[in-house]
Amino acid sequence: MLLLSGIAWGAALRFAESLPVDFGFLLFLLQFGLGLVFVIGLIVQLLFRGFQVDRVVIVAALVLGGGAFGLGTGPTVAPAVTVAGTYTFAPSLPAIRESQGGLSCEWASGRWRIGLLTTITPIVGLPTPHILNANFLSRRVELTDGVSSTLLALGDAAIAPPPGEAARGAGDRTGVIALDLLQVNLASGPSEVNEVRGTFRWTCPGPPPG
Repeated sequence: MLLLSGIAWGAALRFAESLPVDFGFLLFLLQFGLGLVFVIGLIVQLLFRGFQVDRVVIVAALVLGGGAFGLGTGPTVAPAVTVAGTYTFAPSLPAIRESQGGLSCEWASGRWRIGLLTTITPIVGLPTPHILNANFLSRRVELTDGVSSTLLALGDAAIAPPPGEAARGAGDRTGVIALDLLQVNLASGPSEVNEVRGTFRWTCPGPPPG
């Protein structure tokens, strides 16, 4: 029974470690919470059933040995994978032309949804070309030009679609974001871009099998 419990603990840890960042707290509970229960159990054995070194050693060996076995053989979800997609950016100001190009689409661990979008082709038409990063796990959108301009949005509003648009397509393969980004963390000197408003659309292929 102790050996099976150790194997189950190790397998649960291995599985939790492969989950997306959203479930990091589950990993903490498995590591700290169950470990604490194990230590308390050993203390109870010592206090109420007498100090028997052989008993403690056997219990520890069975649990830790099973845990090590479970860590090496337990199930995991599919690792994150990056595929190539395309995007278009239609600015709110008609004087700025529409941009389009390629982007990388990172499917999160488990391949359950798009975790990160990063434009490979910079968004042009702004005073300086910008790279867009949209992190759907932390719900953060950022535009940077690598010099002085960083435009940032956080929270649910960062990845909200325009009115009347669907939030995302099936499996996050397609979607649209209403960008409304204000400049932050400026380098010294005059700003080149103070604000960006527009509609960012993406299309990504599904993740490869496995």
